[in-house]
Amino acid sequence: MESNLLHINTKKCCYMLFFEGKREPTVSNDLNISINGKIVKKVSEAKFLGVLMDDNLSWKPHIAQLNKTLKSACGRLYRIANSLPSKLHKQIYHSLFESHLSYAISVWGGVALSNLEPIFRTQKKCLRIMFGDTETYLEKFRTCVRARPFGEQKLGIEFHSREPSKPLFTEHNLLTVQNLYRLRCIMELVKIVKTREPAPLHGTLYISKQNTNRFITPDPSIYFFYQAPMLWNNFRKSTHNLGLEQDENLIKNILKNSLLSAQQQNLDYWSNINFTEFLAADIGKTGIGEAS
Repeated sequence: MESNLLHINTKKCCYMLFFEGKREPTVSNDLNISINGKIVKKVSEAKFLGVLMDDNLSWKPHIAQLNKTLKSACGRLYRIANSLPSKLHKQIYHSLFESHLSYAISVWGGVALSNLEPIFRTQKKCLRIMFGDTETYLEKFRTCVRARPFGEQKLGIEFHSREPSKPLFTEHNLLTVQNLYRLRCIMELVKIVKTREPAPLHGTLYISKQNTNRFITPDPSIYFFYQAPMLWNNFRKSTHNLGLEQDENLIKNILKNSLLSAQQQNLDYWSNINFTEFLAADIGKTGIGEAS
């Protein structure tokens, strides 16, 4: 590096020891690493390309930091929503909220559904701000307690209940954070298989010799090299004629329709099947049988 007149900023340098789960470290924590005589500090968290990594790769610090960013975006959207025509609300949602939500989601989104719940609550709040019934919400606070009928002065559960978010996702064809992860994982997997890049990731994928559209999955984990093949195998069970040789845009359209259909099950409430199942797409309408 010195021959190319390149210098390392040691003030920004750090190192991290990665441990899987709660296993005891097999390497001494007292490593003395230095560059040009300057000690490199050990950290338990570090930001790399916008993603906050921790030494257990649990992604909890990143999810907590992302949730703060999304809440801040909700505040900005709340202040400008009424000043913009409603036809632009979906575009603004994608630009100012979903762009943060979906960034590198295939890296950190494989955690348990319970760990994604804080982000999901913030996403539902954002949809109520952008697409909810604002007039009905504000009307709750316009009526003076003296003007309410006798016996109804005390505010009950109905007053404090929130507008259901599921119809808003359905009406505007928006995916929840859990289904955004599944969409991104599968589409990135398809792209890796078609382009064979990046080579290190492509080398972790194993296609069955008996069925060239099925992956052999490694040991279960929250990481992409297991989650993506597993999700593809489950998705293809609902669309038997769909293969990796199909057009990428066609696969994406069928996948998104499948996720939206699964997301709309149980219209009155959210359940795990909305985030784990794939529903069969209408093959006749998508033209899978005609593609070659």
